[in-house]
Amino acid sequence: MHSASLTKDKGMVFSPETIFIDKAVVDHPLTLKTLLKFPNTPVEYNIDLDDAIQKIQKTSSDVFGAGKRNLILTRFKGSFLKKCPGISPGMVCCNYYVVNLFKNCIYDCSYCFLQDFLHNNPLLVAYVNVEDLLEELGQTFTAYPDRTFRVGTGELADSLALDEVIPYSQQLIPFFNKQRNAVLELKTKSNCVKNLLNQSSTDNVIVSWSLNPQTIVAQEEKGTPSLQQRLEAARLCAIKGYKIGIHLDPIIIFPGWEREYHGMIEKIFEVLSPSQIEWVSLGSFRYRKSLKKIINERHKNTRLFTGEHIASKDGKHRYLRSLRNEAYKNLRQFLKNISTDLDVYVCMETKEIWEGVTGKMPRSDKTLDKFFDL
Repeated sequence: MHSASLTKDKGMVFSPETIFIDKAVVDHPLTLKTLLKFPNTPVEYNIDLDDAIQKIQKTSSDVFGAGKRNLILTRFKGSFLKKCPGISPGMVCCNYYVVNLFKNCIYDCSYCFLQDFLHNNPLLVAYVNVEDLLEELGQTFTAYPDRTFRVGTGELADSLALDEVIPYSQQLIPFFNKQRNAVLELKTKSNCVKNLLNQSSTDNVIVSWSLNPQTIVAQEEKGTPSLQQRLEAARLCAIKGYKIGIHLDPIIIFPGWEREYHGMIEKIFEVLSPSQIEWVSLGSFRYRKSLKKIINERHKNTRLFTGEHIASKDGKHRYLRSLRNEAYKNLRQFLKNISTDLDVYVCMETKEIWEGVTGKMPRSDKTLDKFFDL
């Protein structure tokens, strides 16, 4: 039995096969609230994370896939706030910070690095001790008043896919709106924005959507809301007053890709105006060598490897530099033809690519300068 099903209007509906409760959070208020939403789901109490992992590993042939169907509520130990793990040798860093309240994702995108990073983890892990996170962030932001923090929650999970199950946004948004030197980015493929629309203020929050043409959504982003559903959610958030981010990442090159991506960009600006968009990022499909075998085993019909890839300075495989340059220049120019005011940057790329595509480095862009570290 699968825990997630597709509906015409809402995309993924999550209903876990089993919920495990770490003994450290049995009585935590967020644990109790979460359990109320699944009255018919089997629950195992007072179980250690490692024990739960071993239990499922023994019975599942697709350990990573099992992680999308089994939920554990536990406590995060250690420091929440970390520099983006995407920082790599030779790559321009956008000075991004991440916090991980979830680990694993209910969606099953063919290109997702979590298939390799969490390949032996059969659980969707949710950390309920949000109060510890907020205390840590408050102390950090206060200790460095002259630094601007851009903090995201979408590194090891989708920021909003399960926000109606465990509504982290209801605590994070009010907290960030009080900060003088920090912004929160909620990065998502979801259309789960109900809790965001109920907030009284949107000042320091950017809601960003990862977008691809619908043909790629259907083939490579299994279980996710359609392109049109994501754009409608973005439209609602923009009306509410949120700043909107657009991530065209990963760009996948295949025969006819230009037409598909141009059509998608036109759809974006049918529902959003350039003034509502804080930035657009461009990033090409990239992967570590160990991920390729996993992708081919789990996603038999993928189109990810139709182009030629080579190893880059950071050990990740990417399209040939000439192909990436062409794709970035093409899409950046198409975007700039719509509005010269759009801030467009490239993600996880070298200084040479940056200069070749944009003609400048982030330090010369007033919007991006405060975030980028060269």
